[in-house]
Amino acid sequence: MTRAVLAVAGLLATAPLAAQSLAARVNAVHDGIVIMSFTARPGVCGDGHGSTWTRNGRTSYSSDNGQWQCVGGPVRVTIGRADNQTVSIRTTVGGQWQASPSETSLGTVSPAEAARYLVELAHAIGGSSGDAAISAAAFADGVDLSPELSRLVRDEDAPLGSRRQALFWLGQSDYSTTDLAKLYDDLKPYALREHFAFVISQRRDDVAIDKLIDVARHDPDHEIRKLAMFWLGQTKDPKAVKFLQDILTR
Repeated sequence: MTRAVLAVAGLLATAPLAAQSLAARVNAVHDGIVIMSFTARPGVCGDGHGSTWTRNGRTSYSSDNGQWQCVGGPVRVTIGRADNQTVSIRTTVGGQWQASPSETSLGTVSPAEAARYLVELAHAIGGSSGDAAISAAAFADGVDLSPELSRLVRDEDAPLGSRRQALFWLGQSDYSTTDLAKLYDDLKPYALREHFAFVISQRRDDVAIDKLIDVARHDPDHEIRKLAMFWLGQTKDPKAVKFLQDILTR
């Protein structure tokens, strides 16, 4: 066989792998560890051991387990597989990473494809793994996850923790406050309505203030109405102050 034929054969052999979706490449591993990395969005950094920090102009989010040096990406995701199911997800940002012989490395993947794949996983996997999947997706560079995150928030069959985490990151995104306020009507569990009051309070615009006032007046749970009033007080917005004064002087 000539070298030219061998070269063509090699290209044909690798083409199907390159064309496979990220999900298919992960699912090809029935048992074991799959690792991948992708570009982090600007403002995301970490120490490679689990501590991460982000800033997006609206607020900051940090997780710190000691002294560390903040390195701007990449996002690194470790996926645990058992019996052809994804059973764990771990996310780190920055640091050095090399796959062991027993691990399957997918190398550097598309941030957009990885982010959407990870949000999809969070519909079924909860706990710290669900949190890690959504955080990793939120760290991905150059992708608008608003449609995917809003669907996850509304998914009543998804783990509650994953829905809370999706709500948080949706609040940190460029998702409009008007659309964020509309999510409230789909939040039946107490824990989600409670979290909603905090998330929308971070916006500090007229739509957010009006929605917090609406929650303070009409939420069926007395504790959530009190929480909405607390966050209204934190805004120091004139409309919020008047609302609270009116309640106190009734």
